[in-house]
Amino acid sequence: MTKSFQIFDGKIRSLKQHLQLIDLSLSLAKKNCDKWKENGKNIAETLNAANRTYLQLNIPNKEKDIRRVFAFSRKKLNEQAIIEVYKLFSDYISNIISELFKSNPYRLLGAITDKNERTLFYHEIIQLSSYDAIVEEMSRRIYRSFEKQRSTLQLIDKIISITKISISKEIKDDALLYLEIRHLIIHNNSNVDDKFKRMDKTNKIQTTGNKLNMNYTLANDSITAVFKLCKSIDDALVVQSLLPSL
Repeated sequence: MTKSFQIFDGKIRSLKQHLQLIDLSLSLAKKNCDKWKENGKNIAETLNAANRTYLQLNIPNKEKDIRRVFAFSRKKLNEQAIIEVYKLFSDYISNIISELFKSNPYRLLGAITDKNERTLFYHEIIQLSSYDAIVEEMSRRIYRSFEKQRSTLQLIDKIISITKISISKEIKDDALLYLEIRHLIIHNNSNVDDKFKRMDKTNKIQTTGNKLNMNYTLANDSITAVFKLCKSIDDALVVQSLLPSL
């Protein structure tokens, strides 16, 4: 396990904990509201909460309102988890690049195609002031160069190409499918597009029409798939002695 994966693993555990805790809390709260529906109170009162503290829960505790409110909260919870796991994946890749650069700077310099990006000017070296700061700056530039691929697949393939590690196509494709969901949430209102349909050859991801079923299973499966990919990358880097294990 690399230092980068140790950080990633801890954040994934915290994300899963958060997802499970809030999902369970929503289930228990809805169960209580359903039990006392049509009781003449609002949702805040039904849950023994102070109206002044939770003003937006001043909603009639009626069946249609209960269903609407809790469905929205579940949807947002699962969307946020999927968006967050993409961020954790990006952070892991960025940290791995930094570790790789520290272990062998020349291996990654060729990944920067822009000559100006590959060069540090004298005044920049003075401003950075330390070798560690220079490593971080060059790692950032390398990651930025990778990001210009504008494709998560190309980004991963670039790392595989440079390091010459071997990753299971099934694990990679599975993670890429779930990572693509973040794009659909942000840019396509959680509707699947033609690109996503081509990626999901086995119709693994459940939809209603073209709309993603934004449920707990989807969020949890996204976390699991991305975790497997990062672990596969990490294990391969350690096995090939490209990075030390803790």
